[in-house]
Amino acid sequence: MRPRIDRVLPGHGARPRADNTLNLADLDPAVWHILSRGQAHGPFTLGQLQAFADAGKIGPVTRISAGNGEPFLPALDHAPLRGRIEAAMETRAARRTEASNYVIISGEGGVLSLAVRAALNTFGQLTEPMPGTFILRSDHALSDVRRALAAATPEAAQYLIFESRGARLVWSGLPPVAAASVRAVWDAPLNPPSD
Repeated sequence: MRPRIDRVLPGHGARPRADNTLNLADLDPAVWHILSRGQAHGPFTLGQLQAFADAGKIGPVTRISAGNGEPFLPALDHAPLRGRIEAAMETRAARRTEASNYVIISGEGGVLSLAVRAALNTFGQLTEPMPGTFILRSDHALSDVRRALAAATPEAAQYLIFESRGARLVWSGLPPVAAASVRAVWDAPLNPPSD
């Protein structure tokens, strides 16, 4: 004989809640908020924030509120997050000592190609398989590569830098519309929800 299955209506549980039932929301309430680009996001549980910290999605200076009108403080000021953020920072620092591959695409050839080659030639193995596109194998951080290019190229120079280890993309000199289109596509879902 099969057990009876009661029909569950929206908003009604299958069984009445016993008074001694453990409610996980009471243990880890969703009261935390993250401030990003001037906008508050949340609420999140502490467990969710700890997972974000473990994944490196929130950093030491990410502004976080513990809820109930608490001010937004740097994540490192919140004791429950401090150890996880410090561990993620140590992992990130260790990864920076590993070599990474970069693809640099410059918007113009000629003089800009010479400037890029001169800026990055001492950073590791460098090749230009086609005009204006460079492949670099280096143990330098993305920020070092970007600074070197900024120092060696004209201010209006356009280029994209893709760093394979962290799957990060940075750019310089793109008009606001082009930069917005890159942001809209980078890490976008492959199947956007339909309305």
